[in-house]
Amino acid sequence: MTVVASIVFYVAAAIAILGGIGVVSARSPMYSGLSLILTLSQLAVLFLLLGAQFIAAAQILIYAGAVMVLFLFVIALLGVEAYPFLGRHLPGQRPLSVALAAILLAGVIFFVAENPRAITGAHSTVLQSGGNVEVFGRQLFTSFFFPFELTAPLLIVAMIGAVALSRSRRGDTNA
Repeated sequence: MTVVASIVFYVAAAIAILGGIGVVSARSPMYSGLSLILTLSQLAVLFLLLGAQFIAAAQILIYAGAVMVLFLFVIALLGVEAYPFLGRHLPGQRPLSVALAAILLAGVIFFVAENPRAITGAHSTVLQSGGNVEVFGRQLFTSFFFPFELTAPLLIVAMIGAVALSRSRRGDTNA
């Protein structure tokens, strides 16, 4: 890895981590969604460094573009700032969440230390059998065909449910 690639990696990783922290720490759902877009765009940069140009483009176009814009529209449509959230002040919620996050972080560090190549798939025979786009397309339309096709109706049902919830809370039954 060259020096420039190392610098780009560390900058993109730091911005992705800061964006992830912004997702969970933002009080406004709109700012949380915008932080998630930042995180997803930095993950696309990391995919580019791994040589997965197709997955990086899909990350930007599909996730950071279409899906997150849909989420932001639903958040704006619902106007969730006007509704009080349940469980905001649960006793012991903050220490419990910090403890569970520490356990999760320790588990990730342990498993990465045991086998660093298991997460990235480095030196995998799957990636060596063809180009990234060819292998990705073959896996997507053979092994993962049903989950791939299931995402479109799932997103449509979620959007219709959000609109229905928004209308029922406002008392607006016309439309």
